[in-house]
Amino acid sequence: SYLPETSYNYELGGNFDFSLPGSGHKLSGSASVFYIDCRNQQITVFPDGNSTGRMMANAGRSGSFGVEAQVLYTLKGLSLSASYGYTDARFIRYDDGQADYSGNRIPYSPANTFNARAGYSFGFRSGILRSLTLAADVSGTGRIWWDEANSLSQPFYALLGADVRGHFKWFDVFLRGENLTGERFEVFYFKSVGRSFFQIGKPLRLTVGVSVNI
Repeated sequence: SYLPETSYNYELGGNFDFSLPGSGHKLSGSASVFYIDCRNQQITVFPDGNSTGRMMANAGRSGSFGVEAQVLYTLKGLSLSASYGYTDARFIRYDDGQADYSGNRIPYSPANTFNARAGYSFGFRSGILRSLTLAADVSGTGRIWWDEANSLSQPFYALLGADVRGHFKWFDVFLRGENLTGERFEVFYFKSVGRSFFQIGKPLRLTVGVSVNI
């Protein structure tokens, strides 16, 4: 059996919106800082030995401090955006009877998340193709710790994507590419029968689609 989890969340933030009348320039953004004080945090643990499955347990106390920020700039057909998040999530008090993990990072909580995207939309006077939008983006995640002992982790990695979309009167046609550099990374970890297993992230892939505007 395990105890119910109690969480106290504190957050302070703000946002802004700036534009020049008649110029088309528009800049907006937001930022916040937060702290989460968690008592008896419920975490997933893997049994020792050759057992299978997962169990729930309580970490005596944990704390997560972080900051988040995002900004967006637009000018006619141009659109630029970026966001960043940082989280320091640690066990303040956690002793499972076999080891003391106090001060260690909490598993599965990425320290950094990042995304940036740039796009431009070309307008046409043609009655067939109304506009064409080209865009590229990069997203990053990590480091991610996989176990309470912080002996296994996924370093920071970045994924590149791009897309093109044609806007017609009644439908859109798009082509999207993800992980264009073929980055190899891990997205999940688990332990079973005394062995460690990692789930590998998706490789380079392309998606072609049609969306209908009703």
